[in-house]
Amino acid sequence: MAKPSKTALIKRERVRLAEIFRDLDENKLKIADPLIDRAAFLTVSIAELEDQINREGWTEEYQNGSSQKGVKRSAAADAHIALTKNLAAISKQLLDIVPPAARGGKLSELMKR
Repeated sequence: MAKPSKTALIKRERVRLAEIFRDLDENKLKIADPLIDRAAFLTVSIAELEDQINREGWTEEYQNGSSQKGVKRSAAADAHIALTKNLAAISKQLLDIVPPAARGGKLSELMKR
């Protein structure tokens, strides 16, 4: 079976997240909607980076000129770290929109994959 496209995976994640936040009132949902889009994109992108890191590793060798060489964190690892921080910030923003009484359930739903 063919692997789903990135667009299909993002759409699936967006539907999952939208379902979690479906109970928000209309004004809060207008605020949450673009955050849900961003979170879906970041979640799928992070999963892709994790696959790449699992295949290629967290580090890569480099060589500057003829005498300087070594090992550094890979570009995929740097991107993974940055995207994970962004996803954490967006998740917090989404949870802050939710009324305090409903946060516990939303948090557990958000953490499911």
